[in-house]
Amino acid sequence: MTITFHISPDIEKQVREKIALEDTDAVRRLLLEALEPTVETLMNNKPQLSVEELEIKLDQLVDVFMDCVGPDVPPLSDYAVSREGIYEDHL
Repeated sequence: MTITFHISPDIEKQVREKIALEDTDAVRRLLLEALEPTVETLMNNKPQLSVEELEIKLDQLVDVFMDCVGPDVPPLSDYAVSREGIYEDHL
């Protein structure tokens, strides 16, 4: 993934000055501050699946599961999914 972010000429000038002074902490701080709006944008623009896309993904998941367990897998017993059944090795 490539992420491009733009910094103002003023910030760029400050970064260049701090690099010339070998002030690593100041460069890091300036770049982090400049990157913050880009991170906010990325976090707020999460793509959501449509209902149709979700159904397709779920169908694919079921197909993969059925390929793994096969069509004749017996259902789990009530005991197997009970608290006692799940934690019987931890008593």
